[in-house]
Order: sequence, then structure tokens, then C-alpha cells
Amino acid sequence: MRVTIKDIAKKAGVSVSSVSLVLNNKNHRIPPDTCKRIWDVANELQYMPNQMAASLVTQKTKTVGLIIPDVTNMFFAEIAKGAEAECQRLGYNLILCNTNDNPSSDVEYVNMLVSRGVDGIIFAMAVNAEDNKAKDCFEILSQYEKPVILLDRVVPHHDSVYVITDNEVGGYLATKHLLELGHRKIGCITGPLGAQSSKQRYYGYLKALIEYNVAFNTGYIKEGDYHTKSGFALAKELFEEDITAIFSCNDLMAYGIYQQARLCGRKIPEDLSVVGYDDLQFSELMEVPLTTVHQPAYKMGQDALNLIIQAIYSPKKNYSSITFQPELIVRKSTAKPGT
Repeated sequence: MRVTIKDIAKKAGVSVSSVSLVLNNKNHRIPPDTCKRIWDVANELQYMPNQMAASLVTQKTKTVGLIIPDVTNMFFAEIAKGAEAECQRLGYNLILCNTNDNPSSDVEYVNMLVSRGVDGIIFAMAVNAEDNKAKDCFEILSQYEKPVILLDRVVPHHDSVYVITDNEVGGYLATKHLLELGHRKIGCITGPLGAQSSKQRYYGYLKALIEYNVAFNTGYIKEGDYHTKSGFALAKELFEEDITAIFSCNDLMAYGIYQQARLCGRKIPEDLSVVGYDDLQFSELMEVPLTTVHQPAYKMGQDALNLIIQAIYSPKKNYSSITFQPELIVRKSTAKPGT
């Protein structure tokens, strides 16, 4: 049987109202020794508050939804860890949804979370989400007046608060590093170019080429999907272009480049320099540690959670989006061409 506040009141020898005030931290006029006795009895009886009953009063379930596109990608796993840790600190629960980069699943999970009565949603859309799917999601959220914080995503022409890293700066830093080493035949494996984050990393690549007066070569650009297999397949195409370096727009595709290079007998960095993006945990542990662009994934999850909690309790306030500055982490996978 669930322990109730009546059970606590009876054993502590106090009124039910006193127990309610103490357990809800509204005990301003109750003597400290009485408060202590109530908490001691509550702990002894292993009292668990009835969250459903509380939600009827407060109109809050103290639950937040987190939608991510790929739970196997350590970048999103770190984001989830950061959000979950902050949930625990603030007394909230987190429902994690993995869409496998399927835009239709975005819509399904938004519907599910709304039906579960979550107070708000942190939303990292499928990377290839079409505009109409994004529109469907926002219409559902607007209809039920659920606050949403976009994570690692920006939706053009939509006034949403977001938490991101400056992707254009990240793409620029990666390419500039290769250019400063002396590379001029630099391939780029992008993410899906329908996604704003992918475009911005690609724009950073172009910006660096322009700054160094390096001619643009369409044969050096390959559109990937942020998964290892596409890095593996597209690296072989780039090898046929006689490139000396590759900027991979995420670390997972860079791992695929490593596999292809090994298969084709190309040594990293002697024959090929590689720069990734995300700074996943495994990147430092590779046989040739990967030079990559660091994103503070854990902190992004924490900050997104804090923003959604603020939006839940003060929905009419205007909140500012958060843009982190990326950092280039130089390891052993890059060197001067021909060294």
C-alpha cells in the first residue's frame, strides 16, 4: 500500500495540513523540530509523493521530452546525458525518443509526448527533415501550447529558441587548419545539405577556400548522411580525385574514411590528412587520434534543459537562443602534405 500523508501525520503526531506544508516546503510557521520529525517519519516510511495527484493541482507533470535523431551517435548520447543530469538536479523526469533520422518519427513522437502530458519538448529534428514535416510538428506543439527548444538544429523562417554550436565557424576552422598545413586539394564530405547545420559547415569550408584563394572544385564535394558507411563509400570517390586531405562534417563519417584509407593502403596522416567534427569520445582513442572540431554536447544538453524549464514556468517571456563557439582539437590525423 502507498504511504500517504495521513500515515505520516498519525505517526508523527501532527495534523495532515502540517505534513502537507512541510513536504511541499511551505513550512514557514512550523517549528524546526516538528519539521525534522515529519521528514524523519516520511523517510522511515519511505514516502513517495503522488506525482499524478500533484499534477492535477499544478497542471505540471514535471516531465520533459527529448527527441534525438540517433542514439548510437555519441554526440547525441552526451546531449542526453547532460539533459538527464539536469533533470535529476531539478526534480524532473525525462522521456527519451530516438527517431533513427526518420522525419515521420519526429511527428509520431511529438504526438506521443503531447499525449503523455509532457510540460515541454527539447527537439533535435531528423537531419533530413522536410519543411512540411517540421511544420506538422510545430502545429501540434502550438495547438497544445507546449514550449519547445530546438537542439543542434535551426529551422529557417521559424521563430524558435535553439541551442547550437556555430557550425559555419567550425567548418571554417577545420578547413583553415588544413590550408595552413599546405593542403590545396581538400575534399569535403558534408552532411545532408537539406539540413541547416550541414549547410553551415559546408559554408565554413567554402569561406576558408575563398580566404586562401583556393579554386573551388565540385569533384571534391560529396554529400554524406552523417553515418560511417557514407564516409567509407564517399572516401573512395574522393581518392579518385587525388585529394590530399578530407574535411568530414562529423566524426562518424571520418571513421568510415579511416576504414577506406586502410583498405586502399593510404596512411593517415602521411598520405591523407583527415579532420572530423563533434569530438566524440572514440576520436581520441583511434590508432591515429583524430583532429576534430569540438562541440560541448553535455553542456548543450544541460542548457537546453534549463531553457525548457524556464519556458515552462514563464511562457510569455522572450528567451535568447544559445550559440556555443566550436574549438579545433588538433591530434595526429593531420600533417603537411607529402610528409
